[in-house]
Amino acid sequence: MGIAGGYGATGRAVAAELLNSCNCELLIGGRDAARLDAMASQLGRRVSVAQLDVLSPNSLDSFCSRCSVLVNCGGPVMLLQDHVAQAALRARCHYVDPAGMGVVKERLLPHNRKIADLGLSFVISAGWMPGLTELLPFYAHLRAKSQMGSVDSVSVYSSDSGEWSDNAMRDGVFYLRRAGISKPGYFCRGAWTHVQMSEASSRIDLGPPIGIRRFGLYFMPESNELGRQLFDCDFRSYAYLAGWRNALAAISLALLPFPESVGVRLLRGVFRRNRLPVRGFVIAHALGSAQGRSAALKTQITFGDGQDYWVNGVVMATAARMIAAGGGIQAGLHYLFDAVDPISFMAELRKTGVQQTETVEVCQ
Repeated sequence: MGIAGGYGATGRAVAAELLNSCNCELLIGGRDAARLDAMASQLGRRVSVAQLDVLSPNSLDSFCSRCSVLVNCGGPVMLLQDHVAQAALRARCHYVDPAGMGVVKERLLPHNRKIADLGLSFVISAGWMPGLTELLPFYAHLRAKSQMGSVDSVSVYSSDSGEWSDNAMRDGVFYLRRAGISKPGYFCRGAWTHVQMSEASSRIDLGPPIGIRRFGLYFMPESNELGRQLFDCDFRSYAYLAGWRNALAAISLALLPFPESVGVRLLRGVFRRNRLPVRGFVIAHALGSAQGRSAALKTQITFGDGQDYWVNGVVMATAARMIAAGGGIQAGLHYLFDAVDPISFMAELRKTGVQQTETVEVCQ
């Protein structure tokens, strides 16, 4: 199993989790030979290293030819685009990445039939956000369907105040500029429905440890895909609005041609102002009825200080481990929520230490 960009913070988290959870041999790739050697000496005999330039097709082909599963922790996506994924396809190895930002899947779609016919699993956006931000509401929907007579709506709320890398911030700026500002809305039985600006944000009581906070409707390519698939209920995706400065920063990044360095500083400020009792959270609410009474299923995942990269890496590592084990991941090109059985995958995440809770309430 190979990890591209393996000595970065996310790559180290993936490697540590894989070494802890399975008996795989790891091949770590990166440009800096000294850092590679240091990582190999720290992680032990099941780890080997190879110099890798993720911007060089020849280097990628050589690396991927030695892998059965490739976990791509290199970045930024804005520069790599689908180059690493295409190399994995040429080498006929499985592929997992943390954030395709719509770009990777779009570019790979013409090859989807080939990927599936080869029996390969390409799992895109299989990290924390995106990744768990779509998996948890899909999980909530399935759990609610098994316990309620009908499900009327699913809503997901998320926030992150982690200290992410400059490459992650660069990708965030790139995505905001690419997406621009669109009219807010939600998915009504699988169909996009616009709402007035006055309906785009609300104060929501999420209970402890988050409490009452303001959230705004916000969709990414991954959550759009989920919304189109939930054709039996409404689906809303919300991001935490820490204050007017964050909203203004996001709008400015989407509309104004700031130098990249300025954009990174602005976006990092957004994350740092998102301070809450936890470092990050995803909370999903499914509302419906059971035996003629209103019912609500609530489930949440949170992480604390120092777990930013760990939670991102553990999701990718779990997907890669399940692929290597030969079960639980669909062949073909998929976002995480669509590649796995959410119930089984969530059970595997809990085994790694991911903190997920769940309650069901039925009105009397």
